[in-house]
Parts: sequence; structure tokens; C-alpha cells
Amino acid sequence: MHKQFKFLVGLMAAGIVAIACAAPDRASDDESWVAAPGFKQVDPGTVESDAYYAPERFPASGTSVFHPDADLAAPVRALLLLDHLEGLLPHARYRVEWHVVEDVETPERLVHQVQIQRFNLGPARHADLAAYVEEEYLAPVESFGEGPNVAWRFTMAPRQGMRAGVEMAARKLLDTAQSAAADCLGTPCLQLPSATGPEAPGWQPREVTSPASAYLAHTDTGPHPARIMEDLIAAIGEEAEMPVAAEKAPRFVFVISSNVEGQELLSTGLGRDSVVMDDAIGTVWVRWMQVADIPAESALLYEPRR
Repeated sequence: MHKQFKFLVGLMAAGIVAIACAAPDRASDDESWVAAPGFKQVDPGTVESDAYYAPERFPASGTSVFHPDADLAAPVRALLLLDHLEGLLPHARYRVEWHVVEDVETPERLVHQVQIQRFNLGPARHADLAAYVEEEYLAPVESFGEGPNVAWRFTMAPRQGMRAGVEMAARKLLDTAQSAAADCLGTPCLQLPSATGPEAPGWQPREVTSPASAYLAHTDTGPHPARIMEDLIAAIGEEAEMPVAAEKAPRFVFVISSNVEGQELLSTGLGRDSVVMDDAIGTVWVRWMQVADIPAESALLYEPRR
């Protein structure tokens, strides 16, 4: 996958710099992205409050001069922030977009744009069960999780020892039409069955990494979405944080589903890298699945460049 890697990265970097110099000022560009129609900006200090670093989320919080999430990748940290801001839902799907660009004024400084759309599938899960479970044996819909369909945008960058500190943040409620129209890598985001990626030969099993010790990686309803995201990024490897031109956004799209189908606890993940720095590979896909307490499984697919 990484044959002639350094040579290609050099060429890409040169192209990126040329494009960035002709682009609008990065600060104002980031601000317009965060302040898109329907989004309401939120004070970053509120996002990264002391409450976020509660021991329930970070067991080792306060034991070091550095924050426990200082080394986490931007999308992993963004999902933990969403947990703090909105609370976890027992039946939910997350659509995560991640794009990395170079700061115009300081090219070696990487700016991360992360958007998370979270869909509450608790009501749909309840309705699905109601079709074949008698009402007296079915828990009320409220017990399936209460919370809106919502989108968050984060602009993140290195800051004071943080790999991905929050520079700007914004929130948007997703209405019924927006939620219904959302696509999660080939399937509607509100559909209970999860997308599984291309039905093609060539999927290669890979070893799932161990979770970072910084945060509580597992909950009563399965792995934390941040844990799944952490391993999806590990599967992509060193390309995950290489910047590309702004107009290629979003480079990475991930879909994470927590207990939206089946009778057992089931968590799934699907990721796509659509800008691969390789002369032969066009797209990289990664799958992830864990059922109950069975060890998670994952696989990669490299689609040839066309």
C-alpha cells in the first residue's frame, strides 16, 4: 500500500501548499464551516469543561499535569466530547466526517474538521420489537433512550500539549427531513440494519488493537463509540492524519452503530478513506463488529484506483 510512499507524499504536500495559498484565510474558512446554516456556535470552554474530565469518563483524570485525552485523535476525542455534551444513548448511530488540512500560516500545524451526526434509533428499535413482542412484555419507549437527532461540528488543532484541542464548536438539531435524508455509507442512517461496505472479494482480516487506557472504553451497553473509532483509525494507519486539499473534504467518513439490530448487544463500525496516497489504491474500507462479550473482529478492503 505504501510503495513509493515518501515520493508521493512529497508531491501531494507540494500540491496542498499551492492550493492552500490560493484558498481563503484558514481562520475565516474554519469559522464559516462551523457557522454553517442551522449551526449555533458553542463556547469551547463549555465544551472542554471540568465536567467533561469526570472520573466516570476518565478514571485517571487529575493524576497527571497533562489531560488524559491529550494524545487521542480528533474524531476519538470528538465522540467523547459528544458523550459529555449530549449523553450516551443505548441505541444510536453516529455518522462521522473527518478532514485534515494544513494551517495556512503554519503549514506544519494540522487543523482537524470533525462533524458528528448522531441519530437516536431507540424509538425505531422499540417499534421494530413491538411488531413481534407482546405489549405487556415490551419496555416503554422511554427506556430505549431519549435524545434528539443532532449534529456537532468541531474545529480542532494542537494546543498546549493537546493533540486535538477544540478551537471552535457548533451544534445543530436535525429535523425529521434532514434525518430521513442522511446517508450512512450506502444505507439510510435511520434504517436499523447497518451498512457493511462493498460486497466484494478481497476483505482482509486484521487484528483489533487494544483500547487506550485514557478513557472508559466500555459501557453497560457495549464498547464506547470512541473505542470503535479509535480502532477504525488504527486500521487506516499512518495515512489517517496526513493533510489533503480542502476541496477533497470530507476525506474520511465513518459510521458507528450501537445496538440498533439483533437480539444481542451488537456494535458495528464502517469507515471509508476516499483519498488514498497511493498510485494503485483508490479507496480503503474498514469493517468492525463486536457481539456481546465476544472479541471484536475487523477487516480491510483496498479498492483499486480507477
